[in-house]
Amino acid sequence: MISWKERHRRMYAALDDAWKEGDKEASDPGLREVYSQIPRAPIRLIVLPLGKAVNQGGMTRVADAYRIERVDFSQEPDRAIDFAANRGTKGWQPWRWVPTEVALVEARAEGYSVAALTLSDRAVDVAKAPWTFPLAILIGEENAGVPAELEVRCDFSVAIPLYGLVQSLNVVTAAAIALDHAIRAYSVANSEFQPVRAGSRKLVGLDTVDYLLDSSD
Repeated sequence: MISWKERHRRMYAALDDAWKEGDKEASDPGLREVYSQIPRAPIRLIVLPLGKAVNQGGMTRVADAYRIERVDFSQEPDRAIDFAANRGTKGWQPWRWVPTEVALVEARAEGYSVAALTLSDRAVDVAKAPWTFPLAILIGEENAGVPAELEVRCDFSVAIPLYGLVQSLNVVTAAAIALDHAIRAYSVANSEFQPVRAGSRKLVGLDTVDYLLDSSD
């Protein structure tokens, strides 16, 4: 049986290989050089212990896909770490280990509204959520969601309507859907927040050249 330390060593070795391979991509030349200076959306994820450490990497990947400010992870009870799913985001997406209580207090002190992503009686459709910014989204464990004692401390709760037999989604998938709605609301109110990849800029009807030049000033 492979120890968790050996598993982590292999994981990071594989990530390094994937990162080197990703650097060979010729698309969007110059993006990597200026990316760290391009503003991020004032949105952070506050993530409770996920139950499955493999979701840690997926959460950072989703966070960077929407170019949000930060992910605040609470340590798993067994201290497990697994960022195997974050291919392509190594070194770019800010994240940290911090107790959920500390992250919530900080968000409040810094003027963030806080939304709980959880299925409960007080939850509203994620597509109709009263998003305000800066924003923190509290993410719960995949099966249990956000505990009631933490949900009541949030400004509002959102959930994703499902149309089949299943009653929940993978926690990373759910976070991605919530972020998609929040980012769209933010970009409507803040037109300067735009995709950096040419393909995504084309999808939303923007040019594919000028943004990088403007961002490097």
